[in-house]
Amino acid sequence: MTGRRVTAVLVIVVLAAVAALFRFLSLQGFSNDHFLHLVAAQQIVLGEWPTKDFADPGMPLMYGASAAAQALLGRTLLSEGVLVAVAFGAAAALTAVTVLQLTSSLTLAVAATLFEVAIFPRSYGYPKLLLYAAGFAVYGWYLARPDGRRLAAMAGFAAVAFLFRHDHGVYLGGGACLAALLAPDTGLWRARVHRAAICAGTFGLFLLPYLLYVQAYEGLGAYLGTGIAFSTREAERQGRVWPSPFSATEPTQVVLLYLFHLLPLAAAATVVANCRDQAARILPIAAVGVLVNLSFIRDPLTTRLPDAVVPAVVLGAWLAARAWSAPRFRAIWIPATAVVALIAVSSVVVVGNTPGELDRMGLSGRWDELPRLVGERASELRERFSARQMPTRTVEALQPFFAYLDRCTMPTDRLLVTGFFPEVPYYARRPFAGGQSTFLEGYFGSEQNQRQVLDRLDRQVVPFVFVPSDGGFEELARGFPLVSGYVKSRFRELTVVPIDEERHMTIEVNRTLGARGIDPETGWPCFSERGR
Repeated sequence: MTGRRVTAVLVIVVLAAVAALFRFLSLQGFSNDHFLHLVAAQQIVLGEWPTKDFADPGMPLMYGASAAAQALLGRTLLSEGVLVAVAFGAAAALTAVTVLQLTSSLTLAVAATLFEVAIFPRSYGYPKLLLYAAGFAVYGWYLARPDGRRLAAMAGFAAVAFLFRHDHGVYLGGGACLAALLAPDTGLWRARVHRAAICAGTFGLFLLPYLLYVQAYEGLGAYLGTGIAFSTREAERQGRVWPSPFSATEPTQVVLLYLFHLLPLAAAATVVANCRDQAARILPIAAVGVLVNLSFIRDPLTTRLPDAVVPAVVLGAWLAARAWSAPRFRAIWIPATAVVALIAVSSVVVVGNTPGELDRMGLSGRWDELPRLVGERASELRERFSARQMPTRTVEALQPFFAYLDRCTMPTDRLLVTGFFPEVPYYARRPFAGGQSTFLEGYFGSEQNQRQVLDRLDRQVVPFVFVPSDGGFEELARGFPLVSGYVKSRFRELTVVPIDEERHMTIEVNRTLGARGIDPETGWPCFSERGR
């Protein structure tokens, strides 16, 4: 291994470590969106399977990764914190590898990676960085020596991405087939098309066991219909935004929005104009970048823009390298590239709130404090109700009730939680009931889905229902009339827990269950031997 290669490896390892450390130390309460994955992972740890036992919009490996972390490191937030940190660190390393493949510039690889880290995507968005950085690196690995084995590996990785979330697999699978189509060789176009068809067929073959699994437990037609309804509702709730380029309210967001959309087009135009020998390496990434931008970048931009950062930094670094080596008009291209880079840096720092995240780490410029800070963060994440890691005021307000659940219910007893509060069953350390962790109007509300919920409820022990004041019984009745009827016929109000000045949580108890005793602290019924 040459000295230059050793240096590159060491730099990439350091980048990965810094990115992972940055994400771990800045953890301060996962959002309730993240608990959608955490509570599903908890369900897997407790012995259930996506689709078979609970509703899954198409993210089985996302849950599986968190479940594996919980199985290895324990059922605390530390497991998820380590998973997220390692994933972002790996994404940083793979982004650097991809940029190095494309530009042979370690400086550009470092710069692109720092852009990616500084924009600070949400914790639950780690697959949007890790999968695409890895996918682009796999494209480069295949194109370095196109053969059947590497083609199969590229299609297999796209299948893995599909199981993390189906659109990831579709986008990366499409890019893989385009790479197979454009891979340089002396063959005719017919051979290239045949190779792309083999890529697509191999991708489908890898997914066949999963498709058979879905067919066995739900049916592909019903699964597809539910998935389309879910995606449609998401698009309606968080539509694409096209603010004026001259907007004075959020200029940094507007700059990044249009820059992200322009970079794939600029890269494709550069390839067509004077870099056709780079078509196989750049056009698949540009095509995936267009799909990612159109799919991921929605309202609110501050949250969604970071999700699309990987194609942007990879293509931006390649375009910067082309500008630097341009045989003509270098006096124009280099200053123009520098100006765009400076604007992008300032925009990324604002959108990612990089100074705030650095402050959250608590380093204060003293690197000798790192061991202590890492230990403190790990201790906080192990603690069930750490004040620093508290995700919502709902969890804080419900702590006394969770203690009652520990005393008076079995670990296998379930909670039916209406509205959008996936953090409640997670912190209660109880499985969610009916195969759904949330009940939001417009999501999984078809008659077939509701009857499936009722069928599961009839086979489960469900002592309590949680109904939030915002939405509450009215939203449940509108979106899930069959489930609402079930709740009204079997449950009665037990208590109302104030959340803040405007919100509260009504907790109803199942009047069809026989209590085994009375809790001496609250006077409420106990449903376990421990409460007698």
